[in-house]
Amino acid sequence: MTQRKIWLCDHRGRNAVVVLVTRRRVAPIGHRDAAGAQVCFCRCIKSTANTSFDSLLRRHGQSEALAQALVNGDPELDLEVAGRETGACDRVYLGHDGKPLYSATMLEVICDPDGNEIQRRSPEMVPANLVPECAPVWSGKLLSCREAIARFAFTRAYQVRHGNALEYDFLHGLAAHIEERDSLVLVGSGPRGTGPLIPERNALPMKGFLAGKTQGQTYRLVLYLAAFELRKPEAKT
Repeated sequence: MTQRKIWLCDHRGRNAVVVLVTRRRVAPIGHRDAAGAQVCFCRCIKSTANTSFDSLLRRHGQSEALAQALVNGDPELDLEVAGRETGACDRVYLGHDGKPLYSATMLEVICDPDGNEIQRRSPEMVPANLVPECAPVWSGKLLSCREAIARFAFTRAYQVRHGNALEYDFLHGLAAHIEERDSLVLVGSGPRGTGPLIPERNALPMKGFLAGKTQGQTYRLVLYLAAFELRKPEAKT
């Protein structure tokens, strides 16, 4: 279980530092294998360094020859390795020759909307801002669920939980307020509470939306994070 904290503000001007919880995905209880054991998720090998695009291109010399080899057979697939469970993994950076890089220099590559590189620079250290230095601000901006799904690509979801009775009262009231309006409320940084959220250091800036439900004395608050806004491509004339 991964836990992190966020500083939230509500419509009443109250604020509190509460817990965000995410759990590892588990298979539904009803899914069983042939032996009757419960199904679980695992990380498997997809390809090796010898079957990467750069390695295959070096082996065949030209892209046309590689394309024909892919049509004639499956050089990109190692039947002895593909599909095996990996277990714990460490990340290793490789060069164009497929050999490990022992003293790599990290660079941030900036591209335009068409994917063309326009700038290279040293990466900047951007701190997380879920618990900012100054008190958060209630944005008051509501968005219907239908509009949010159509406009944003949600990539993360955290359940918001309390740690004591005061936080429970705060979060229950916040969930009830959101539920009454049948909408999502924008949660962000900055003087207006509409800026991006950065969940961890050097992470992508994301837009945060809170969804709330109540049932008697119980509540459920979920923070959805969207890394991308969906937009129609502009027509080229």
